[in-house]
Amino acid sequence: MRRILIVAAISFMGIATYAQDYYYERDTIYEEVTVSEFKRQRDEVRTLSGGGGYHSGGFGAVSFKSSEFQDKILVMGGFRAGWIINRTLAIGFEGYGVIPTAEFDNIVPGRNAVLLGGYGGMFLEPIIFSNQVVHVTFPLAGGAGWLGLHDDWEEDYDRDEEIIDEDVFWYVEPGVALELNVSRHFRINCGISKRFTEDLKLLASDANEFEKLNYFLTLKFGKF
Repeated sequence: MRRILIVAAISFMGIATYAQDYYYERDTIYEEVTVSEFKRQRDEVRTLSGGGGYHSGGFGAVSFKSSEFQDKILVMGGFRAGWIINRTLAIGFEGYGVIPTAEFDNIVPGRNAVLLGGYGGMFLEPIIFSNQVVHVTFPLAGGAGWLGLHDDWEEDYDRDEEIIDEDVFWYVEPGVALELNVSRHFRINCGISKRFTEDLKLLASDANEFEKLNYFLTLKFGKF
């Protein structure tokens, strides 16, 4: 019996010593790995696409804008499609068309006209705190467009030429918006932008007539 107790005591001491050494070595290895990982992350070059936490997404959207042209309300409809990098920046294309609802009777005496046309190009959209329910974006777009003054088709002028005047132009449009995360695949973006145009000349219109503020509503669908 005494021999059994002595052997058990020696075995227990051996197991305890082994366990202590094992946990010491394990904790040392874990600590070395943790410190090494920390140093690696600290020394890693930070880029837009990130390191191991890189995320890519994309969206398609329908968008509506309200603006002014010669003191008349101007409504535009369009689309946007973009690639989202690391939930911090969207890059893509957009296009808008003028909905011909406003009539102008001061272009040519005796003739009513409507404004037709559209514009489009590329956009960049920095996104701040994308994971929050409500966050901020800063869209910046640029490209080219065409506008034309057209005889109101509700009037019968019996003329061969229906286009009164037309022109092409360049534009840059910065803005700011609030974005609401409705669900994982649907967001609502609304805000204000200011359009700047170049080389736009239309009959009886100022060169900056298409440079008014825009109030927009965009419905985004995609992977965010």
